[in-house]
Amino acid sequence: MKVPFRERDPRTLAIVGSITIAVVIAASLLLPQAIFYAKTTTFAAEFENAAGLQTGDPVYIAGVPSGRVTTIELAGDRALVGFRMDTQRELGAGTTAGVKIQTVLGKRYLDLVSRGGGELDPEQPIPLDRTSVPFSLDDLSRSAAEATEEIDLDALRALMDTLENDAPDPRLAGEALEGIARATKVFNNHSAKFKETIRGAQQVTKSLLEQSDTLVLLLGDADLIATTLAKRRDAIGQMITDVTNLSKQLASFLDENRPVIESMLGRLDSITATLKKTQKDFNATLKQFAPASRYIANNFGHGPWGDVVGPAAIVPDNVLCVAGLVNGCS
Repeated sequence: MKVPFRERDPRTLAIVGSITIAVVIAASLLLPQAIFYAKTTTFAAEFENAAGLQTGDPVYIAGVPSGRVTTIELAGDRALVGFRMDTQRELGAGTTAGVKIQTVLGKRYLDLVSRGGGELDPEQPIPLDRTSVPFSLDDLSRSAAEATEEIDLDALRALMDTLENDAPDPRLAGEALEGIARATKVFNNHSAKFKETIRGAQQVTKSLLEQSDTLVLLLGDADLIATTLAKRRDAIGQMITDVTNLSKQLASFLDENRPVIESMLGRLDSITATLKKTQKDFNATLKQFAPASRYIANNFGHGPWGDVVGPAAIVPDNVLCVAGLVNGCS
């Protein structure tokens, strides 16, 4: 028989209701965790320090959320960070990890970059040489303090004194700047000519580029000439030696036979002077020989006899005229 609800024991109802609520709350809390652990695998990485990373911070692969940090422990002189990753994400054996800043307020996240072949071993943490941490303000202030402590104040004061003593005269500096301004003005005034010069240089360069084949051929011919001269170097050297020896022998011959050569040259000069003196006689003889030979040809040119007309016989008429032996000469 069914007992009405109002007649049931309120203590029993309270106990059953409490248990039901507790089960629902536990299920709502534990079920997501159970699902998360069922779909993820635990990995670990060694870092120089935690760098502000906290448990529950997200884990990204190529900017995609793929897990979260579960544990942060101290392992000797380094921090061992444990995290769970989605089993569907594949990580290479050379995967690197780095702590990155997510927001300006300093929230961190763990960034993974899959590298290498094979698969990352969950039992072996990512070593320290493949992890990195951000440069924090604390590190910056610490580095600045260390750098400040290493500064040699005495050397710095000496440097400032040297700069003050060796600083250029303001007047000379002003004149130098004024000279630079004038040079700039000259350049601006003649910018067209500068451009024309540059344009001419460009044209020359263009012509050289267009004639590159010819230049290469010319250089090749020059190289061939140089190679030939190198091969003929011994022959050319021997020829130069022979010419030098010949010159020495000629000089020696001239020195040894100088009196004979000078005497011979003197005789040649005498012969030349005699020929010049008798040149007029030769010319007159040739002038008279022509008519005489003509008359002789006229007398003896008819056969094996001679035609002679007295009283002059074979004496030419012009000779008779000169001697005055005939009349009517003109």
